[in-house]
Amino acid sequence: MDEKRPEAKKLVLTHKKGYMIAVQAHFIPLKDEMGRLKLVAEVFTPIRLMNRETRIVENLYSMAYHDALTKLPNRIFLEAVLKTRFSEYHRLHEPFAVLFADIDHFHEFNEEYGHQAGDEILKTFAETVLSHTRKTDTIGRWGGEEFIGIYPIKNQKDILPIAARFQEIVSQAAVKKDKGTLHITMSVGITAVTAEDTLKSIIDRADRFMFEAKRRGRNTIVHDEIDGPSGPEG
Repeated sequence: MDEKRPEAKKLVLTHKKGYMIAVQAHFIPLKDEMGRLKLVAEVFTPIRLMNRETRIVENLYSMAYHDALTKLPNRIFLEAVLKTRFSEYHRLHEPFAVLFADIDHFHEFNEEYGHQAGDEILKTFAETVLSHTRKTDTIGRWGGEEFIGIYPIKNQKDILPIAARFQEIVSQAAVKKDKGTLHITMSVGITAVTAEDTLKSIIDRADRFMFEAKRRGRNTIVHDEIDGPSGPEG
């Protein structure tokens, strides 16, 4: 928009299936009938014949922004997405929700079945999430057994169906071992953005909701409509 002329750049993007892909991006200014610049068309073309340099860039990008075990977006990536969502919210008034989830009794799970089984559950959960996630949503590993989801929404009423769908996905993650099929449950907090929010405040609120879900017995959801936009105390 500022340059007022077509541009082309090579970019590395995240495919909706989770892997990295190099593309040639073309940005084309579009004018109205009066000759005024109104929009910019963006055209992305996959780079089919990749050279060694492109592969190295893709690999480094993937390592920097994705969790090594689960292959999900990592904390750095999630924070970058949140900054983008905040920009869209303030400029375009497009609301979003943040979901904070923690695996219930994960330390006890590791002690009983071993860390290898714990890793298998994390990877299986990640694969299940990726196969059921819309391209507009972002779910990543915040750290340890904690995960964050970032979802565009139309209004606050969307948050409960999103959280319920997330728990449904969690219930499908299973690993077969000698002792039988292993499942997990998650405590979930979810909140919608407000005009006063910062990146830290919305994550902290979703985190508090998650801990309140654990206090209420785990494998449950706490959200704005239950506890208000400021979240539960303590």
